[in-house]
Amino acid sequence: MNLTVREMTFDECGIVVGYFHGSTAEHLEMLGVDPTRLPPRAVWHERLKAEFARPIEERQVFYVIWLLDGEAVGFSSCDKIVFGERAHMHLHVAVPSRRRQGIGAECVRRSVDIYFDRLKLKTLFCEPNAF
Repeated sequence: MNLTVREMTFDECGIVVGYFHGSTAEHLEMLGVDPTRLPPRAVWHERLKAEFARPIEERQVFYVIWLLDGEAVGFSSCDKIVFGERAHMHLHVAVPSRRRQGIGAECVRRSVDIYFDRLKLKTLFCEPNAF
């Protein structure tokens, strides 16, 4: 198994929208997400396009993608970013059959390194119910 964790590109952000729109109401509830408040797919893509166009120092959210043997299996995001200071991390194994196999633990370690490097963080918080 070849695991790659790296900064997500805009062309890959469909995994984020697809994950939330494709999840069951029960899974979203576990994450604390109200499915009735999800933006429509097209609107969400436009918001992400604008976000990815911003300089990293001005972003409100930052994404890392997790690839297993070249297949996107999950992602992590940071929000509540204060560049050079702090951010809040969220973690998602997007492929249900890949959950509870230990992939997330290694992806978290690698994601943290990217966040501290790219966002110049001093503190990183992990949100409850992250997996």
